[in-house]
Amino acid sequence: MPNSIKGEIEYFFEEGKDNLEECLRAAYETAVLRNVRTLVIFTGIGEGPKIALEKYRSQPDYADIKIIAVTFPYGQRFTAKDDIPISTQISPEDRQLFQENNIPIIRSHLPFNPIAAHHKSHGVLGQDLTLIGNALSIFCGSMSLCVQAALMACDAGEVELGEHVIALTSDTAILVRSAPTERLLTDFIVREIICKPMSLTVIKREKGLTAPPTMVIEASVDKPAKIHAKQETPQILSPPVKE
Repeated sequence: MPNSIKGEIEYFFEEGKDNLEECLRAAYETAVLRNVRTLVIFTGIGEGPKIALEKYRSQPDYADIKIIAVTFPYGQRFTAKDDIPISTQISPEDRQLFQENNIPIIRSHLPFNPIAAHHKSHGVLGQDLTLIGNALSIFCGSMSLCVQAALMACDAGEVELGEHVIALTSDTAILVRSAPTERLLTDFIVREIICKPMSLTVIKREKGLTAPPTMVIEASVDKPAKIHAKQETPQILSPPVKE
């Protein structure tokens, strides 16, 4: 009797929202394959849940899959490169659309975000979980948001303890066994990575990759990623990191 299953991970050449539709497709296909009935979508402006609703819910294979939207907390500030404040929130029209279609919106403090002190010199509170978020960025910038989305959905009672759900952003999707934030280290499990960026063009500021399906990657911290066509024995080459 076999003691393993084979799964495929879809890799995007760059991070970012350009991968959203492919990420949703991969998430829905895996949900059917693994008999998962809930998608937890982390979203800034509601685009992901809206596409899920309009493109997938009408399809018989996906009609019974629950959609949960998770977004940033009220009051979280965002700025553009020139430090100009920008608005990142779900529009009133989309909020109404989600409400009419039974898509809950969860908006609360992100579990891995610290709590700011009144004076900067007084340090940062709640920093322990921030380190977990930083550690997850070795996979990609959105991995932390996927994990937090699933935790927040369970905290809010929209997902049961131990329920398997697919949590996703615009470029990353994972299959997890859910748990509330309080039980993150005892009960939360990442079962499967469905898709993620291969080149971390945002969180690590790498250059994007363009390559055939089978490739060899040469890269280091001091050397931008380069790719080559298929060799007889494909492998990933990583020169030693210079200290």
